[in-house]
Amino acid sequence: MRARGMTWNRVPIFVIGILAAAIMGLVWFPMYQYSQAFAFSDKVFGSSFFIPQEGGSVWLYENLFWLLGHPEVYVIVVPATAALLELMVVFLRKPLFSYKVAVAGFAGIVGLSSVVWVHHMYMTGWAPSAGYPFMLSTELISIPFGFLVLVMLGTMWRGKVWTRLPMMTVYAVLWCKIIGGITGVYLSDVPVDQYMHGSMFVVAHFHFMLMGAGLFGAMGAIAYWFPKMTGKMLHHRLGMTGFWVAFFAFQITFGSMFVAGLQGQPRRVLQFDNAFDISNWISTIGAYMIGVGMLIFLYAIITSWRSGTIAPANPWGAKTLEWQTQTPVPLENFPVLPVVTSDPYGYGVPDPYATIEHEMTDENETVGAR
Repeated sequence: MRARGMTWNRVPIFVIGILAAAIMGLVWFPMYQYSQAFAFSDKVFGSSFFIPQEGGSVWLYENLFWLLGHPEVYVIVVPATAALLELMVVFLRKPLFSYKVAVAGFAGIVGLSSVVWVHHMYMTGWAPSAGYPFMLSTELISIPFGFLVLVMLGTMWRGKVWTRLPMMTVYAVLWCKIIGGITGVYLSDVPVDQYMHGSMFVVAHFHFMLMGAGLFGAMGAIAYWFPKMTGKMLHHRLGMTGFWVAFFAFQITFGSMFVAGLQGQPRRVLQFDNAFDISNWISTIGAYMIGVGMLIFLYAIITSWRSGTIAPANPWGAKTLEWQTQTPVPLENFPVLPVVTSDPYGYGVPDPYATIEHEMTDENETVGAR
């Protein structure tokens, strides 16, 4: 399945991100399955894994739940971040700033994802002495995320920006990750968490990280690979309109939640004090606006797919393998076996699109791809 010449140093960063997410999924998703199997056993077969009166422990359930509950955030955020790293080099016409640092960032997230779940349980009373070690491990995971942010900023430095929709989503995700990352450092501290735990501040932080990266990263990836998937170009104005409406509405919705959380509003309550009315009213308006933005973007997808402009084979001038075949992709992908001869981010060198050669299987003849 691997093309000839596709060494580890030439693997697209998006593939590295998908690999990192797959590893975390394989390791941590079974933890939740175990919790459900044990709960089912307690209910049906009379076991006592989670029943304190019979020797079980509710804390066992909490640990199993959060062993998935926190790494699953990275399972969503990492592929979105990797997709944006993949496409931003195309719209900046620059090589990826320190490919190895980006890979190290993803590897660090995978490794540290195993030692951060306890910060969700600071207030439960379970293992109080473990609070400060897990506070340190939670703060440490900001370092590999910082690597990825620095790679994004370094790639942008002095780049020739092509202001299309995919590149705009890069700026959006970078902003959301910075806000979410900064607020996450506060929540990882045991003393601060005693005040913030269970508040709307946590909800706002969570959505800046998960929805900010996941939603806008998905919009960027759809806009970028839409021509390859459908053979049509995504309508630029409609796509940009939907994106900007959703982005500004996102800031309104969850920015006001930060305010409500700092004022002391708890989460998961049906009725709350009138002092929080203004923040919640503003947040509700923003949430409806996000829906409007997404409907506009969905309309752009449908209309472009049905009657959009026919896309050329490589409308972005990208260098990765999927853009070196026809658009949309034919049934057999490549008419001849591709041979990779350089990395996929070699912009700024002579003949920047000559990244692969096609080896004729029957005549052993190579033809450069242009």
